[in-house]
Amino acid sequence: MINHIFKRVIFVVIVKFLVLFLLMFAIFRISTNEHLEEVSNEKNFYKVKIKSERGSIYDCRGFPLIDSKKKLIAAIVPSECNFVKLLSIIPESKRKQFIVKFYSKFPFTMEVTKKIKEKGVKIFEILKQSFNYIPACHTIGYLKEGHGVCGIEKSFDSLLRSANDTEIIYQKDASGRVISNKNPEFYDKSYYNSYGVQLHIDKRIQKIVEEISKKYISKGAVLVTEVPNCEIRASVSLPDFSLSDIDKSLKSKNSDFLNRVNSSYNLGSIFKLVTSACLIESGMNISKVYDCKGAINFKDKTKIRCFNGVSHGKIDLEHAVSLSCNTMFADLSKKIDPKNFLNLAKNLGFGKNLELSPRMISDSGNLPNLEDLKDEKKMAMFSFGQGRLMATPLQVAGLINLISCGGVYHEPKLVKGIINKDGSFENYHFNLPKRVLKFKTTEYLKKFMRTSIISGTGKYANSSIISSAAKTSTAETGMFENGERINHSWIAGFFPFENPRYCIVILVENSDQGGKVCGPIFKEIGEQISKFSN
Repeated sequence: MINHIFKRVIFVVIVKFLVLFLLMFAIFRISTNEHLEEVSNEKNFYKVKIKSERGSIYDCRGFPLIDSKKKLIAAIVPSECNFVKLLSIIPESKRKQFIVKFYSKFPFTMEVTKKIKEKGVKIFEILKQSFNYIPACHTIGYLKEGHGVCGIEKSFDSLLRSANDTEIIYQKDASGRVISNKNPEFYDKSYYNSYGVQLHIDKRIQKIVEEISKKYISKGAVLVTEVPNCEIRASVSLPDFSLSDIDKSLKSKNSDFLNRVNSSYNLGSIFKLVTSACLIESGMNISKVYDCKGAINFKDKTKIRCFNGVSHGKIDLEHAVSLSCNTMFADLSKKIDPKNFLNLAKNLGFGKNLELSPRMISDSGNLPNLEDLKDEKKMAMFSFGQGRLMATPLQVAGLINLISCGGVYHEPKLVKGIINKDGSFENYHFNLPKRVLKFKTTEYLKKFMRTSIISGTGKYANSSIISSAAKTSTAETGMFENGERINHSWIAGFFPFENPRYCIVILVENSDQGGKVCGPIFKEIGEQISKFSN
């Protein structure tokens, strides 16, 4: 019996010893690994990082797009006399980590809640980027283990990662211990860290567009550009993703990480602006009247109808655009040279992808080929934006900007330039603008779009505060969900009408109300942006 009890005691002692040994080994491994991450152990000194920052991403006015918040960081030389005081100012969530580091006996850094004066402790106030919320998250992207995963963070990852560390250096004696009576040397290199990437996004406008968009849109995109250079001032894709729960967004069925601004969609009637431009430049009499009966027949006995089968009666080209008459465009398409039509679309940026930044390339969309357009019905469908045509909100912004600035095409621009470590600024490359339409042609198109706002399909965007011009779309996708046809709603326009400054493009997925859905969003965004005078 005694032998049995003795054996059990021995067994318990051995188990406890093993558990203690494994715990101490784990602590040693953790402390050693973390020590190696932050301390350079050279022959005569310890070098400890106070902060290791990433280059910044700035808006067009030079403000960081990612907000920073103040933090207190303590550089600590562990000793028995400072343990208790330090423990009292360590955030509760970091106390276990603090204890492990403290008993490693090496100098280390730790976030603290307040400043104290204590031997072996130096406290620094630093600014740290806060990644809880990122504006234009699809454009800027996010980090994983310090590397950019997508967006600008990925495009310029090597540049943004090359920050200079701010360091504190401790001298040590022959036995490797810190010399306590020697003041450490502090090297603040934070002035180097003002370098980074500057975008054309305006943080003020981005905030407005995000707040308004999220009130009305569950899936879609909103893009704001500035005339004449088509600089992107705001870019919103919905749904967005949450940095606090990336896994949830990854599992979502709503494609949270898809940047819809750069993605292809069926376009619909906004493309009537391109068709109108082609007709005007070919010498059409824009005052010629057409009698819309709500439908037009083709040789294969199929019909093309106006939206909801509405008969518009006798209308000219201006009202065919403003009321979005399909049959007039289908009929007029017979008089258009398919080759010229296709070339014009390409010169306006359709059917081409666009490199917004390194490795951030928008979809090219889709254009029918010349052989397709020899078919009368396919040509008719193309004339009012249906059939094989697909386009991105980015391409639509390029079209609206061209109309706004008198016929010169400027490709949409996201990146303004690079701020180097020596403070010099390097402009980002872009293709030179080119004239595509005559000035007079765009004056007609602007008038048509203004009529749409006043008395046509864009009337829900009409405002007493701003004067604007726009074109709406209800784009058929040919797809069905639960037996219901899936359509997309669009509006694209500019303001002020008299002296255009901003273009707005809005896409709402799975909606068939065109201007009725998108118009109020356009109006509210325009009115809010108009409050900025410079």
